[in-house]
Amino acid sequence: MASRYSNSLGVISFLLIHHAVYAQIQDNRCFLESGGSAESFFVSEDQPVGAVIGTLRIYGDPSDRGGNIVLRLKELDSPVRIVPGTNNLTLTRQLDKEGVDGPSSVYVNVICDRKRTADPGFVIPVNIRVTDANDNAPQFVNAPYVLNISEVTVVGTRVLQGVRAVDADQQGPYSTVQYSVMPGPHSDYFVFVNGLEGTLLLRKALDYETLSNFSVDIRAQDQGSPPQHSDTVLYVNVIDADDQNPRFYDDRYTAVLPDSPVQGTRLHIQPRDIAAYDQDLGINAAIFYSFNSVGADYRYFDIDRTSGHVTIKRSIPDDELVQPATLVVRATQYDNQDRYALATLTVSRVGAIPRELQFLQKNYLVGVLENAPVNSILLTAVTNNPRDKRLRFWLEDNLHLGMFSVNSAGDIFLRQPLDYEVEDFYSFLVHVTDGRTNDTAKVNISVLNVNDWDPRFRYPQYEFFVTNPGVSAGDIVGRVEAADGDKGDFINLSLRGPGARMFDISDMGDIILVDMTLLNGSTAHMVAVATDNGIPPRQATVPVIVHFPESVVQTAGGTSYMLMVVFGSLLGILGLIIIMLILYIYKHKRPKSGNRSATKGYMNNPIQHEKLPGGATDKIDNPMFHSQQEGGGPYQTATVKSIMSRNSSSRASIREACTNPLVQGLGSGKHKVAPAPPQIPDDVRTSTPTVSTNNNQPKNGINWPSGSIPRRVKKLSWDDESCQQKKVYLMIAKRGRHM
Repeated sequence: MASRYSNSLGVISFLLIHHAVYAQIQDNRCFLESGGSAESFFVSEDQPVGAVIGTLRIYGDPSDRGGNIVLRLKELDSPVRIVPGTNNLTLTRQLDKEGVDGPSSVYVNVICDRKRTADPGFVIPVNIRVTDANDNAPQFVNAPYVLNISEVTVVGTRVLQGVRAVDADQQGPYSTVQYSVMPGPHSDYFVFVNGLEGTLLLRKALDYETLSNFSVDIRAQDQGSPPQHSDTVLYVNVIDADDQNPRFYDDRYTAVLPDSPVQGTRLHIQPRDIAAYDQDLGINAAIFYSFNSVGADYRYFDIDRTSGHVTIKRSIPDDELVQPATLVVRATQYDNQDRYALATLTVSRVGAIPRELQFLQKNYLVGVLENAPVNSILLTAVTNNPRDKRLRFWLEDNLHLGMFSVNSAGDIFLRQPLDYEVEDFYSFLVHVTDGRTNDTAKVNISVLNVNDWDPRFRYPQYEFFVTNPGVSAGDIVGRVEAADGDKGDFINLSLRGPGARMFDISDMGDIILVDMTLLNGSTAHMVAVATDNGIPPRQATVPVIVHFPESVVQTAGGTSYMLMVVFGSLLGILGLIIIMLILYIYKHKRPKSGNRSATKGYMNNPIQHEKLPGGATDKIDNPMFHSQQEGGGPYQTATVKSIMSRNSSSRASIREACTNPLVQGLGSGKHKVAPAPPQIPDDVRTSTPTVSTNNNQPKNGINWPSGSIPRRVKKLSWDDESCQQKKVYLMIAKRGRHM
């Protein structure tokens, strides 16, 4: 019986333990498998709507059948949702890292409810972070672009720096823009200096007369995989410049003298009247005409400056001008006389035949700019029979083979580019023959320099490190090197920028320290500028950085500090001197504070006295130191000062007051007062006042009690009170002289 009871207890205990373990397992529902309290997911912004972006790792089964948990979202307008019966999160709206087409981040709360329990549901925060994708193409700013450029712009010039495109993607390769010129009919005119910077460089010479406007396509592309790009158009307007000489409509003109050539007769010229035009069509400068040379034949003719009409200047006898005369006509621009063209006018008599073929000049000299275009006509070697179709020209060019050529009309062409820095002068012979006779002339061509090279530094940036802690003014901290490709140009070097005042630069490029007191840091920044002497001058710049050791910086700072201390000390001394001057002026222009206060106290402050007979008050003011307007006596303070200052000896006055019996009688009796002195007119105030001996009450009714004399005055060695009163009177007057 006991055994059965024991077995029953064991079974019950096992069931209880199993139930407790099962209950504990059931409590793990809705817990995250990671042991955390929140979930995080990273989702690319290019995920499509409906895609699964993450799975919640939660203990429990959310399935509809047999599941023990239920998952739901707390937010109703969330861009994600939970697929029913699963723990998967799917997109309901598009995400966008840039926040334009959708949210850039999502934060939701998932509520997990346990089935078959009354416990409240668990709230699980879920953070969804959106990652960038290359979903934006670069967009040009202020596109399309328009470029107005002169046709004489030198190749290699930076012509446009405003090309810019912006990519909305997150900073990184998806938003790094690279620029390029798209292949096309005119793409060879421009190139970007650097693909990562929107600066266009001219790589081919322009010509308004050939191509006045055109367009090129420009592309901006990011570095994504695959990349995104956008294109725009650059419209180029070529501006005409004065780079072309005038041109005659015909290179050769002929005229026949009339039967009676008299003065003023106009020649009839073939094939048309002499006329020229400016080849710079956009400028179309005005032209004037003249003869290009002087000689015996020119004396017979005159040419109108404006119209080009040729007239006979003087009568021509029959025995003169037997041979045809060839005149060289020049057409010149009014605004630029370096621009001109030449043509020939052959004037002959009826039936005249040249006897011998000759060049009109034996030496031709012409100056040509080194940037003259290939195939341009440099000059025309004119003969005395230009209409002869049998003429044949050739060049004797052993040294400069291929540089020049000549045609059947005697025009000498440039066949290869000129370069002043390589060769600045050419000389060769030109020959002509008509089958019977021939002639030779010498051609000299001077190449004119054009400033077509910018100065160039050896390195794009210079950085120098000063290691000597004892560096001082006059020491060289580094050297920059610059050169110019133009022959004969020299370079002038200078420094600019915040640190330029500390240094100087020599013609050799040595950077010299000149002022250490301006050093306010361990690094000095400046820009070196190289300017050539060409016309117009060109220049180039390069950044320069100089590093100083900390010891040098501290020394320079200490020097500056000492200068500040010295300057501050000087200011302090100057301020002290100013204060002393103010005190000195105050002391001599105003009374001393002790005397003025004592006098003022004696004059104005009421003094306590014994009550006088007849009901007089015990506070008596001295009537001598109050103005008449205030009810005082006839004497004012200024009057007392004037009278007493003119007394030659105050001591003698005191002795007289003490020895004169009339004066001594003024102060007898304890309550007797001295009578007030009489009113003195202004014109007699310079004399010594007369002291009245009358012991009676003064007319103004003011008493001067004996007790009103201060005790400090009584300490003087005087005999009686009347003498003391007189002494006080004189002392007060003496003090008034200093007021």
